Order: sequence, then C-alpha cells, then structure tokens
Amino acid sequence: MILDISIDRVQFLRGDVNSRRRGIHPPWSIGDSSFLELCNRCDECIKACPPGIIINGSGGFPVIDFTRGHCTFCGDCVKACQPKALEFPEDLSTPPWSLEIEIEQSCLSLNGVVCRSCGDICEERAIRFQLQTGGRSQPQPDPATCTGCGACVAVCPSKSITITPISNDHAVSTQVREEMLNP
Repeated sequence: MILDISIDRVQFLRGDVNSRRRGIHPPWSIGDSSFLELCNRCDECIKACPPGIIINGSGGFPVIDFTRGHCTFCGDCVKACQPKALEFPEDLSTPPWSLEIEIEQSCLSLNGVVCRSCGDICEERAIRFQLQTGGRSQPQPDPATCTGCGACVAVCPSKSITITPISNDHAVSTQVREEMLNP
C-alpha cells in the first residue's frame, strides 16, 4: 500500500514524514494549496495580530505559535490580508480551522502530579479531568467543544499539549466557492 503524503523539504529533513509538525496557518486561511499560492508573505497578518501569536514560519509563511498565547478570533489578521489568503467564510458559524489536540505522556496529571492548568484556562471547558483509580485525574480533551484557541498550550508547565492541523481548509475554499458561483 502506497500512501500519498505531501511534505515539504524542511519536514523531510526534520524527519516529519507524517506531517505532524507542520505549521498551523492563521485562522480562516483558505485551503493549503490556495493559501500558499495567494500568500505573498507581506507580514500584515503578523502585524495585525493583537496577541502576537502569528509568526514567520517555514518559507516566511505565517504560522501560529501557541506558546506565545492564544487566538482570540478577533479577525484582525483576515481584515489585514490583502491577497485574500485569509478570508471569512460565507457561513460565519464555520470554524476558523480544524485542529486536533493531543496530550502527551509527559503531562503532569498523567504522571500523578496534581495539575489542571489546561482545564482551568479553557473557557470552552474542552479539557475535563476524569478521576481514575488511585486518585489520579486524567485530562480528557473534547474535540467537539475545542475551538482550537491554543490557550492550553502556553499555560502547560510540562509542554505536553500539542495542537496540529487536521486541515487548514474551511468548509469551502474561496477558489472552490468562486468556481461554484461562476461555472
């Protein structure tokens, strides 16, 4: 069985063949390939980001760094994006991105140390703690509730929380939407 995995040179050299460490584009970025085509790396989204979590990533493209803080979903990055690599979807209830949270084995709570930093900071209550035999509480992320804001990442004392993109596409990319409207 041959898997078709698309990775860039940096990912290959890092040994990231599963594309687990690829950068997270800013919220409301259009599909990956369209984003890379349209983004001119002008840094306007970086300058417009109030919490300062958008940084230059691989190849100078903007990516999110949750160790600096969390996304407030203010939309300032989208408003600043002139090439339209970031764009609000027509249906504003569409999530800004599809992210997956993973709590690694180095988590203090998983190792018997009382820590609930990630659950305490999460406004959506997407990380709950379930009491296990022996008095340990294990973090239980709820992907359906998680907005992908990243607040849990910066506050984690053991740096055990990883957020990775499932997809950087919102429901219908701008290019696909234009093709549907103008066949």
